Amino acid sequence: MAREGRAWTWMILVGWEFAFPGALNPPSAVLGLTLASCNLAQFAVMIKQKTGKSALAYNGYGCYCGWGGSKQPLDATDRCCHAHDCCYKKLVAAGCRPKTTTYKHDFRRNQITCGNGNSCQKRTCACDKRAVECFQRAASSYRKSYSNYPNSKCRGSTPSC
Repeated sequence: MAREGRAWTWMILVGWEFAFPGALNPPSAVLGLTLASCNLAQFAVMIKQKTGKSALAYNGYGCYCGWGGSKQPLDATDRCCHAHDCCYKKLVAAGCRPKTTTYKHDFRRNQITCGNGNSCQKRTCACDKRAVECFQRAASSYRKSYSNYPNSKCRGSTPSC
């Protein structure tokens, strides 16, 4: 079930990239403060800005990247996704809707700054910012063989948040 949700999410992103080539890779000088139509697109922009990778590179990566997740993360990149899932869970518990909350952010000199907004917008932006900064730090752990990784191969106990 979780993989089906991931598939739909990434199909939307793929469709977005085909329909609007380069939309997920805007030049930082043109970008300024970004207010996209959905959080998923904003997160994809942040990933591209900070890591240089398409968000699609994280499609079903490991046991946690994408929607859902369970068992032990496979590597540092997967641990970034687990931490992002935990961050979103805390926001949901606080009454926020991080998957659909839009926010403003700025990217200059390789730094992400979250913009003004309500508490949920600022906290959602902060979760996404921490995740992409984690992806950048964990870049050396990234393995293409963990893309589209089947949940059935995930082992061990699920770490707590």
